[in-house]
Amino acid sequence: MPVSIGLPIVSSCSVASCGYNHDGCHAGAISVGGSHAHCNTFVDTADKGGADATAAVGACSLEDCQHNDNLMCTADSIAVGGSTDVADCLTFAARV
Repeated sequence: MPVSIGLPIVSSCSVASCGYNHDGCHAGAISVGGSHAHCNTFVDTADKGGADATAAVGACSLEDCQHNDNLMCTADSIAVGGSTDVADCLTFAARV
């Protein structure tokens, strides 16, 4: 089921406690935003679920990220892991 044609993928996620992370991120698509580069799709659960395919980045509300263009991520792919929070976009790069 292709849901992510043309969208960047979540190339890696090191957040073991997320229900979508089992051998990679399997949410249909994630969104990134908040007061920092938080993965808004993070679900803290031991249950594992989601789609068969690797997740894409569906939306990004971080206006100060250089990869954000019209609320969409333009990075080739992103990594998710612990930073400010337990699940953050580690590919975030501040606009210069």
